[in-house]
Amino acid sequence: AITEGASAFAFTMNGAEMTITRSGPSCPSSCIQPMIVAAGIDTLGELEVIGFLQNVVSTGAGLLIDVRMPGTFSSGSVPGSVNVPLATFKPDNPYRADLLSALGVSNPETTPNFAAAFSLVIFGNGPDDGAAHDAIQHLLGAGYPPSKIKYYRGGASTWSALGLNISVGQ
Repeated sequence: AITEGASAFAFTMNGAEMTITRSGPSCPSSCIQPMIVAAGIDTLGELEVIGFLQNVVSTGAGLLIDVRMPGTFSSGSVPGSVNVPLATFKPDNPYRADLLSALGVSNPETTPNFAAAFSLVIFGNGPDDGAAHDAIQHLLGAGYPPSKIKYYRGGASTWSALGLNISVGQ
């Protein structure tokens, strides 16, 4: 399947029936993710991620977050990224308030204040990995401002496919 709701897409063009199907990984768990993950969340390409690293992460005002599992992260990720697995963002995580606090949120358990919160770029394995999407939804559910979250849909697989270097064992 391409998405959870569709295994193929069909349309007519110039009188000919066209069908889009998918081979390879199946959905779930490898569903193709939308370009827009949520209202108010910008989706970045590789050059914008590099700019974020140069202009925001390097100043200490932001984090590039890889939500994949630690074993996958340590085998290679975007240079400058930190590993915060998806499960850490879930509302039932007993340490989620600690995570929000580490992201610069004051009073995360009572009256969260996001004024000093980090700007974030969230990514997973790639366009068919829903982990980044889910992490962003959990952050929004906690009240994290959309203006402080960005989505790198391409993820680690696209980064590598484009020949950009990865850091191993960060």
